[in-house]
Amino acid sequence: MMAVRASPTSPSALAQHLGERAASLARTGPGSLDALGTEGLLTAWNQAIEALRCPQSPDGRILETGALRSRLETTSGLSSAGLDAALEVVLMGVAPGPSESLVAEARRRTRRRGLVALVVASNIPALAVQPLLPALALGHPVLIKSPSAEPDFAPALARALKHFAPELGDAVGAVTWKGGDRHAEAAVFPHCSHLLAYGDAHTLADLTSRLAPPREATRHGGSLAVQPAPKLLGFGPKLSLAIVDAHCDPSTVADGLATDIALFDQRGCLSVQAIYTAGDPSALAHALAGSLRERARVWPPGRPELASLTAVQALRAVAAMKGLEMPSLSVNEGTVIIEPDPRLRTSPGLRTVRIHPLDTLSDVPSLLASWRDRLQGAALGGDHAWALAPALERLGISRCAQPGTLQDVDTSWHNGGRSPLDLLG
Repeated sequence: MMAVRASPTSPSALAQHLGERAASLARTGPGSLDALGTEGLLTAWNQAIEALRCPQSPDGRILETGALRSRLETTSGLSSAGLDAALEVVLMGVAPGPSESLVAEARRRTRRRGLVALVVASNIPALAVQPLLPALALGHPVLIKSPSAEPDFAPALARALKHFAPELGDAVGAVTWKGGDRHAEAAVFPHCSHLLAYGDAHTLADLTSRLAPPREATRHGGSLAVQPAPKLLGFGPKLSLAIVDAHCDPSTVADGLATDIALFDQRGCLSVQAIYTAGDPSALAHALAGSLRERARVWPPGRPELASLTAVQALRAVAAMKGLEMPSLSVNEGTVIIEPDPRLRTSPGLRTVRIHPLDTLSDVPSLLASWRDRLQGAALGGDHAWALAPALERLGISRCAQPGTLQDVDTSWHNGGRSPLDLLG
């Protein structure tokens, strides 16, 4: 299976090729998935994921994994060890156990047949695997649009699936075009029943504007039939945080928090960006700094973007001028600041967190109220923190977990509060 990239091809020729590919998937994909069946899909899926996880295996070699790995290191911006950790977390979420549970649930649902266009963001490598399996399990063929910044993983996944089940060659396509390309999107979207998109607020607003209310009318039986535009399911930027009660030993919880901060270099929607604590903020800050220092040794950060580096340096300078406590860390190791102002703010990245001390954790829900529906996850340390879970869910938080496990999600995760099968059902 070949990735289509915006290259010397003219915009109109590329759009025509993309439209033909989408039309072919929409036409042949449902029948191919029906012929394969859910058992065949599950078997091929597990084999493909194992090949991606184990490049030294005979099956892994079909992917030219060494070359793929080199390209992913370049395009992801993560260090080699950071990429290893990222891929392991993402691929474990669609490994045999979680996959079997999801496919078993899909068997009890009505089969669907519409083409799903999956628009993937570039902040998390291998992100395409999470939404792809639910769509295929329901009977949807899928066209994956990789970001121009990372065009390699989705085609490798499509090749692996086709290798283990040739029927999937007619049900999964992997393409790349420049985001916002009107010609490409006008060629692809009319063939789709769903548009599942991950990206920033601008990307989602732009996609929404490109979905004409009705598709072009077509004459059927002497009358005009109007097909609806594809249903847009957008996943935009959200923020995650941690809450630590006074009874948690800082040295115990710090390692888990450092993992939740450092994984994916703090780029994911489940990456912790702020911490509220009713305990000793200084003890927590210094324990966390030590854990981040160790994480930087094991998972060195990738190359920093200039904007993030500038923002972190500015944040450090302001904190120093205000006399805020800030344990000694290099910028590459991370930044921890004790911030008395309890207002929640986004992190500039590069493993940077503010610790907000509180007299009582019961104040947290009111402090987060203005962030309703822009929150994603919470790492909760201690019984008093966990007692807040119902209130956090009412604010839109879709995942609560022990520190260190916040980003260990699988295909059953109700991202945004709804199961992936409900979204596409």
